[in-house]
Amino acid sequence: MKLLKKVVVHSISRKTFGKAFDLACGSRLSRLLIKPYIRLYKVNREEIRHPSQYKSLTDFFVRDICPSLRPIAAGADVVVSPVDGKIVDLGVASQNKIVLAKNNTYSIPELLSFQDVEAFQDGYYLNIYLSPKNYHRIHMPFGAKVVKHRYVPGKVFPVNNLGVSTIKDLFAKNRRTCTVFQTATGRKFALIKVGALGVGKIVSNFQVGQAINKGDEIGRFEFGSTVILLFEKNCFLPDKQLAPGLEVKMGQKIGIII
Repeated sequence: MKLLKKVVVHSISRKTFGKAFDLACGSRLSRLLIKPYIRLYKVNREEIRHPSQYKSLTDFFVRDICPSLRPIAAGADVVVSPVDGKIVDLGVASQNKIVLAKNNTYSIPELLSFQDVEAFQDGYYLNIYLSPKNYHRIHMPFGAKVVKHRYVPGKVFPVNNLGVSTIKDLFAKNRRTCTVFQTATGRKFALIKVGALGVGKIVSNFQVGQAINKGDEIGRFEFGSTVILLFEKNCFLPDKQLAPGLEVKMGQKIGIII
């Protein structure tokens, strides 16, 4: 059974599958799949702004949402969830490593693909998984300036339970973008967007040096998705309610910068 899982996961991560998947989901014919998709994944119909205007399944997947449905928690020190999703892992980094998905240990330099990551040693981290039903745009968790950004090429293994239970060190192998931000008070945090399934296309709409307000849209996933937040040591105080399995909404308070 374990071998079969590996065969399945490796097969759907191939580039040829990814290209075919991208073409199929981006075609006008794929519009016919939108209603079955909504039923299958139990997408909240009340949050769909333009039910009849999507040109393809991909267009539907990256849909926007009415801002009134995702209010941004107020407060100068408040950090909000950058996405809708489920918290899979959280904790404090130890010896420059964090534990994600089925007790796989990742070095912070390997995951971020930056070498000068001393600020994140012993820092707090969160891993949020976006399921197919979720809103897949990514927003700024806290007002800050972009100081580093890097696209890291890689595989596109699925980031669901099948993928993380089958592929060792999946998050360090998958295609991803890694961005380091710095607040007005000099505090740093990183946001890693991990692509998955087929193409795993990740869109980022900012530039290095740009100052971005809390709640502003900073990118989106096209059929992929895990977001990892990593904070500088002694920088972030999480809300007491945070725990693995907790569903969060974009704009919801998840802690404060200290």
